[in-house]
Amino acid sequence: MSEDVPAFQALPGVTPENSAFIDLYYDPSVTFIWGNTLSFSINDGQMRLSAGQSVRIAVPPGPVRVVVQVLTLSFITPKPQLDFVVYPGQVVPVFYRASRFKNNLGSLTFQRLDGFSPTERRDLSTMKVMFTVILGMMILTAIPIALLFWFLSTLGPP
Repeated sequence: MSEDVPAFQALPGVTPENSAFIDLYYDPSVTFIWGNTLSFSINDGQMRLSAGQSVRIAVPPGPVRVVVQVLTLSFITPKPQLDFVVYPGQVVPVFYRASRFKNNLGSLTFQRLDGFSPTERRDLSTMKVMFTVILGMMILTAIPIALLFWFLSTLGPP
């Protein structure tokens, strides 16, 4: 993580004597097809970042909620969200990375992700289970058909 943070913003209620900081990074390693700029909400303050951008946000000490404002039917698919508490003078890195999978909205984490995110691992496990079930159903369908053809071939010509 670089100490050279290119941008700085402050949320309402922040004073120089009483503030904490969030370094928000938009990981460019995976990007969305429809664009690389997303809106983020930090304690209801809105900002936009493009892939590869980062920003330092001064926040009042206490509970913090970071939400990625991805276009989705929020009642079906929850938006990536991170809830935590910050203390005066504390700096918390927060990383967002889009997902490699189509219906996965990505992950907000406290450290840069290498490999699959927890939600991507879950999606991958679900896909493996579905593949196994479909393969099993195909085999269970093929066995009776093969037995029928074998039985008919043992009867001989009519």
